[in-house]
Amino acid sequence: MSDEILSRIAGWCLADPKLTYIEEGPAVEVAGEPPLRLNLAVTAEEVLLSHRMSLAGAGEGALAQAMSLVNKRGSLLRGTAQVDGGGLAVGIEYPIYLDGLTRQNFLLATQELASAADGVAALGAASPAAAPEPKVVVEPVAIAAPAMVAETLEMPAALAQPAPVFTPTHEVPAGGMSAWAAPDPNLQPVARLEARVQLRVDERRGAWARVTGSNGWTGWVDDRRLVALGGAPAVAAAPLAAAVPAYTPPAYTAPVYTAPMAVTSPQPAVFAPTHQVPSSGMPAWANPDPAAAPIAELAARVQLRIDETRGAWARVTGSNGWTGWVDARRLAPLGKAGGGGAMALGGLALRPLPLIGAIALIVATFLSWIKATDMFASSDGWDVGLPILWSITNPGDQPRIGLILLIVGIIGLAGALIPKAGRGLAAFTGLLGIVISGLYIVQVVRLFDRSLGAGAGDTLSHAIGIGPWVALAGAVLLLIGAMIPERRS
Repeated sequence: MSDEILSRIAGWCLADPKLTYIEEGPAVEVAGEPPLRLNLAVTAEEVLLSHRMSLAGAGEGALAQAMSLVNKRGSLLRGTAQVDGGGLAVGIEYPIYLDGLTRQNFLLATQELASAADGVAALGAASPAAAPEPKVVVEPVAIAAPAMVAETLEMPAALAQPAPVFTPTHEVPAGGMSAWAAPDPNLQPVARLEARVQLRVDERRGAWARVTGSNGWTGWVDDRRLVALGGAPAVAAAPLAAAVPAYTPPAYTAPVYTAPMAVTSPQPAVFAPTHQVPSSGMPAWANPDPAAAPIAELAARVQLRIDETRGAWARVTGSNGWTGWVDARRLAPLGKAGGGGAMALGGLALRPLPLIGAIALIVATFLSWIKATDMFASSDGWDVGLPILWSITNPGDQPRIGLILLIVGIIGLAGALIPKAGRGLAAFTGLLGIVISGLYIVQVVRLFDRSLGAGAGDTLSHAIGIGPWVALAGAVLLLIGAMIPERRS
């Protein structure tokens, strides 16, 4: 991973005449007088550019300035400075995270770090050496007072003129804003400016503005989003064709977050029906007023789209653009859930859970209800009399549990398909199936306990077949499916 990253950096340096890649280290050398060596370190998350330097003769007076140069607000640049003997020891670092490692970001990092290093080096050069004590030569002159020889002391350039006072003209809007190294929306932003930070606009190019902060940081932002401060001097806009070092400005330089232009000629929307008219048809009104006469009678199965609902009314639109108001409660949804998890199926309402439960009740009648024991042979639902539910001593032979459950299952199938009364039928058959299968299990446990003295656990596992359990599960599904509330589109 690190070898691949270093190979990319070496290629970028090869394409830039100001940069030289040095394998020993590794490091990058920035051209200049003198050349600047930036050490490279690759970790699992970032590429770290760093530089260490010592300033002889620069003491406490230059410490604060050095710290401000290597710790710029709104920049990833960071550094340390401390007094070391008779000078300063300064360390500067610039991290480039791997998920944002591009050629532009790498070149920007080298330029910013080199600029900070040059600024710190200037502090050392600007610190004047202690001036030697002037030698006063007194020439013996009779009576006349000795002439005072004034020695001219040159003031350092940094002190010859006072530093210009920072005068902000604008401030960052609420929510903050991004800043770029150049007025090019194809570049990645180099900083995120916090809200209310005051800036000075130094140059304008179209929708871009080059701004400077109170700490000397500079960058390009969207001029349209800046908030002007009262009494700020106007800054003339430079032409878009002005030369920009190291890049060619594009013809259109709007920031990437500019709102998209409105489509002046929208394409007609594709008709997407949501419901259909029930099998008996239904009337339609011009307005949601039951006192008014209907304006149309809609044919069965006509597909419509609901555009608005008001209580029990729905404003619908047809595929031909016709629109009107109908009773929303009578509309059949297309492929969406209704009561009991129902799905529209023509004029029917298919409820999956009650359907599965009803089928389970029917299948359970043909499964084993009593396992083979010393007292009883294996029997299915058609061999067990219904009276066992209330008499364990004389269960009788007629009617059979299988026949009763078959009838209950068929009613449950109807409840799974009928649109309106289906939920009631599903709930009724579910409760009836739970009562039949539950009483059967209780009675068989009591029978074997009385006849053989067997415990409930032994009876449940060794005497009762799978049929009652399947019937119980089907009845529960019927009841749950009937309890699911109706959902409308």
